[in-house]
Amino acid sequence: MAKTVLLVLFLIIVSFFSGRTLMLFSALFSKKKADVFSSFCAGTLVVLCVSFVSHLLTIMRSGLLEDEKKLAGIIMVVVMTLSYFAFVILTVVMGKSKEDKKKENRKTDVASKAAACIAVLAVLIALVTVMCGLRVNSVGDETLETVRVFVKGNVMYSADPLTGMPYAEGVPMRYKILSLPGLYSVFASVFGTSPEIILYNIMPAFWFVSGLCAMFVLSKSIFGGKENELFNRCVFMTGVILFTFAADLSSYAQGFSVLSQMWTGTAIRIWVLIPFMLYLLFEKKYILAVLPILCEAFICRTQYGIGYCACIYVMFILSMLAVRRVKCLKAS
Repeated sequence: MAKTVLLVLFLIIVSFFSGRTLMLFSALFSKKKADVFSSFCAGTLVVLCVSFVSHLLTIMRSGLLEDEKKLAGIIMVVVMTLSYFAFVILTVVMGKSKEDKKKENRKTDVASKAAACIAVLAVLIALVTVMCGLRVNSVGDETLETVRVFVKGNVMYSADPLTGMPYAEGVPMRYKILSLPGLYSVFASVFGTSPEIILYNIMPAFWFVSGLCAMFVLSKSIFGGKENELFNRCVFMTGVILFTFAADLSSYAQGFSVLSQMWTGTAIRIWVLIPFMLYLLFEKKYILAVLPILCEAFICRTQYGIGYCACIYVMFILSMLAVRRVKCLKAS
C-alpha cells in the first residue's frame, strides 16, 4: 500500500514539475502564460516520452525489463535535474510575472453557480467511475496479460501473453516499440504494485485527470474573455462528461475506451492528446503542439489508426491560413 501511494505521488510530482518547466520555456516564445492544469497535462506527455526512449533503447539492445528500469531511472533523473535548473533559471528570467491577473469584481450569477456545481458533480462521478474501475472492459485488449508476462519473466516480447509459449515468428518492431506495456511493467516491478491495480485503477485515473486538465484549459482558450465565461466553460465540461458516458454505451464509439479502457493508447489519444494539442494550437504554441503527435506514434497501434493528431494539426494550420487570407482580401 505504501509503495502504491509512492507511485501516485511520483506520477503527480514528476508530471507537474517537468510539465511546468516545459510550459515556462514555451512561454518565452509566446505571450500566453501557462497554468497548473496545462503544466500537469504537458508533464504527462513528458512521462510518455521518457518511457518511449527507455523502452526503445531496451528493445534495441537486450529486451530485459531490468535494463529498462535502469534506463528509465537514469533518464528520469537527468530530466528532473535539468528541469530543476531550467525551472529556477526561467523563474528568475521571467520574474514574478506568472500571469497578469486583473482583479476584477465579477459577479457570478445563479446560472453560472448552478452550472459550476453540475460540472463538478459530473466530473467527480466520472473520476470515481474510472478510478474504481466500475466500467472496465478488457475485451480485445491484452495489455494486462502482456504486463504480467513482462514482470514474471523479466524479458519483453519473448512469450505470447495469451498462451505463455515462446513466439514462433517473433513480434513486429512496430508493436515492440509501443511504450505503454513497458511503462506499466516498470511501475509494477519498481513499486511492487499488482498489474491489475496499475492498469485498472491508478493509470486510468492518472490519464483521466490529465485529460480533464486538457479539456479545462481548452475551454479557457475557447470561451476565455467572453461574456458568461464561467457558465460556458461549465456547460462545456458537463457536455464532455455526458458525451463520454454516452459513448460508453457502444464499443463502436470513439470515446468508448475513455471509461472502459483508459489505460490504452487509443483512449489516451482521444481524451488527452487531441484536446491538449487543440489547446496548444489555440494558444499559438505551434512547436510544442508537435509533442502530442509524437506521443501518438509511441502508444497507438497501426491497426487502430495513427495520424489523427497529425491530420488535426495540418487541418488547423490550413484553416488558420485560409482565415488570414480571407481577412487580407477583405482588408484590401
